[in-house]
Amino acid sequence: MKTLKKQSGYALLIIVSLMLAATSAVAVKAINNNGNNQIARDKLTAAALAQAKEALIGYAITYGDTHSGEVQGYLPCPDTSGLDIGGEGAAAGNCGTQDISVIGKLPWKTLHLAPLRGGDSECLWYAVSGTYKNNPATGLMNWDTNGQLQVYAPDGTTLLTTPDHQAVAVIISPGMALGTAHPPASGTASCGGSYISANYLDNDTVHHINNSDIAAGKFIQRHQDRDVNGNVILTVNDQVAYITKQDIWNAMKKREEALLSKLDSMTLQTASCIAEYGKKNNSPTNKSLPWPTRLTLSDYGDTAFYYDKKNLFAGRVPYQVDISRAKTGNTINSDYLLTKGTYNTHTGHWENNCPNPDNWAAIYPWWYNWKEHLFYAVSERFKPSSSATNPVCDSSHQCLHVNNPINTDSYAAVIIFAGKTLTFQSRTDKSVIANYLEGVNTTNMTGSANGNENYQADATNSTFNDIVYCIKEDLSVVKGTAAGCP
Repeated sequence: MKTLKKQSGYALLIIVSLMLAATSAVAVKAINNNGNNQIARDKLTAAALAQAKEALIGYAITYGDTHSGEVQGYLPCPDTSGLDIGGEGAAAGNCGTQDISVIGKLPWKTLHLAPLRGGDSECLWYAVSGTYKNNPATGLMNWDTNGQLQVYAPDGTTLLTTPDHQAVAVIISPGMALGTAHPPASGTASCGGSYISANYLDNDTVHHINNSDIAAGKFIQRHQDRDVNGNVILTVNDQVAYITKQDIWNAMKKREEALLSKLDSMTLQTASCIAEYGKKNNSPTNKSLPWPTRLTLSDYGDTAFYYDKKNLFAGRVPYQVDISRAKTGNTINSDYLLTKGTYNTHTGHWENNCPNPDNWAAIYPWWYNWKEHLFYAVSERFKPSSSATNPVCDSSHQCLHVNNPINTDSYAAVIIFAGKTLTFQSRTDKSVIANYLEGVNTTNMTGSANGNENYQADATNSTFNDIVYCIKEDLSVVKGTAAGCP
């Protein structure tokens, strides 16, 4: 019954959208017949841009729900040719190279909209940042993923002033053609015209911003300038709306509890995978854990750079553990600890190196996209070793502590997930640990750690939001609280 209601509501939404589009088309025709009513045109353009923006944000915050095995945040490719599956108005199945921005027409059909037009009767165009397009997808899609597009006010000043506040998408309503007509093309029955952006979007030679140049990734709002004789000329008549990462992730707030629960589960599962490694060494009594990976990486989105480093006690969570594995004679089925694994069609289950393979396979897309937020410290006593002696944390052996550097409760390792950026943090530089962690975690989760550090767990507040899991001597996993790890 719920499904039927959901489908009925969805159908109603599409019908309403089609009615709005039809009404807009009639209104545009009426305005055209009544002459140059720019105010009325602008109202229609603003409404179309707002509707497109809302639909794109809705697409992003539900992406993980509508696309199996994916996470939230992705935006569709533009319609770049009208020739992809679904025809005109459908997003391109693949739009270029990973992390490279692309421009085309708004994929209104993919967004379950009717063709949206601005006040000058032209269908909307759409540019998406390479870091937010869904195909090919980036290696890091999370609340710290920045946009790559810049938007400028009519006077050429930037509207988005910081690197972590650039646009993830730009929606453009072309004005009437300036000098060159928009050429017709076959196969575009709804919008007409071509897919050459320069035929629609304007080049501002005064401010050196070309709205059709996606390689530059700069867009300027409509404005007038003067020619060499001082006469007013319309240089740019494109009207622009944009979406920032804050727009998308603020819209996720209504679903934030579910998101945080998923991220907490991911941290637990990651800690469990590392603990499982310690149960598969050359001897049942050897509970050695792998080395971490470095804090500073050449590419934080590529798992190939998440490899373990000998004699490093604190860093990010490793994906590749061949150095540690060679030392401990570990029997996991590859040098890669946190792979999604393979699906066994005979058993109907996943096969990987984690204690609950099916759960980890479901968590893997989250780890893959949020891996930069996961940090790991191993104690000196549980570092990779060929020794077959049961490691013990006591006064004579170095182990980790939580919330008390001298307490009797010591741990083999800790895994920490960095929560949302707080007011004093900016993650444009991913190598700076203080941009991610708080309290003593900032000073102790460093390359100079020696395996005997104290870490901090606490309730979430305005100055601390790290999620901490501890691996105990027996390789069980417990969650940290303000009282420490139980």
